[in-house]
Amino acid sequence: MIFNRTQMAVAVIGAGAWLWSPTAAHASLSDCGGVFISGDAKCEFRKTEECMTTCTTESVETSCSAKIYTTCESDCTASANVLCESSCGEVCTTDCEEAIVTEKQPPNCMGLCMSDCQQSCSDGGACDDADKKGPCRACCAHNCSDKCEAKCKGKPVTKVVEECMPTCTTACSGSCTAKANVECQLDCQTDVYEECETELVKTCKTTCEDKGGAIFCDGQFLNAKSAQSCADQLDAEFNFKIDVDIEVDADVSGSIGDGKKKSKVSCSVANIGANAGSGAFALFGFGACAVFLARKRR
Repeated sequence: MIFNRTQMAVAVIGAGAWLWSPTAAHASLSDCGGVFISGDAKCEFRKTEECMTTCTTESVETSCSAKIYTTCESDCTASANVLCESSCGEVCTTDCEEAIVTEKQPPNCMGLCMSDCQQSCSDGGACDDADKKGPCRACCAHNCSDKCEAKCKGKPVTKVVEECMPTCTTACSGSCTAKANVECQLDCQTDVYEECETELVKTCKTTCEDKGGAIFCDGQFLNAKSAQSCADQLDAEFNFKIDVDIEVDADVSGSIGDGKKKSKVSCSVANIGANAGSGAFALFGFGACAVFLARKRR
């Protein structure tokens, strides 16, 4: 498959390629550890057994970058370069107009900004000579996402060609601000990355074991305090439907406290915020589980 400029592969995060177009959906997820997720990401809840085996150094790159980024941000405050903005503006305007005229899709500021910015993370960019390209690209991508969102948040989609230039002015300001700060972020994150990596692999395994599993997007562990809250936010932002398994202690042979053996019953509950059909199924599933438990208790 051949991609045009507005569809080029611009960065690799972990094992997956993130493709960007001017219309790409993208959002920061505070309930999922502060990571940025693309609308075409593949997210799933992995249960304990599979979850434990996927808690590797490669699977925590995105979450580590998000965790360290905020700490480093106070020292990385460079402004956008005028030459960068001018160069970006020419390409951005062409891509924007092409998206409207050829693809008949309204571009958005965030997509245009990311399309330009993430080229600095791919081969030949800031991470070309990095010893560990995965963590470097994760850091670079998060840097792009944060700066682009800061400039583009709340901006409407561009519906006519005449709107491309002002939209690209904003998009390129975000992209060039990110590019001006990427080396600072990489230097800062490199100093503490291994410590974060070790910590998050441990957190990942603990989450898998203690909470019955964890959510992964494109193979990357989401360092969420609550898998259900993260699933709800993914559903709200991208209409992703993720079932989070909740294990409930049930007494299968007598009342609690009578000294008889208990066993665990797993009830799968669909995430809140699903459509009406899914919601009905979720309530039915939870109700059936509750009836089953009640019968077991009797």
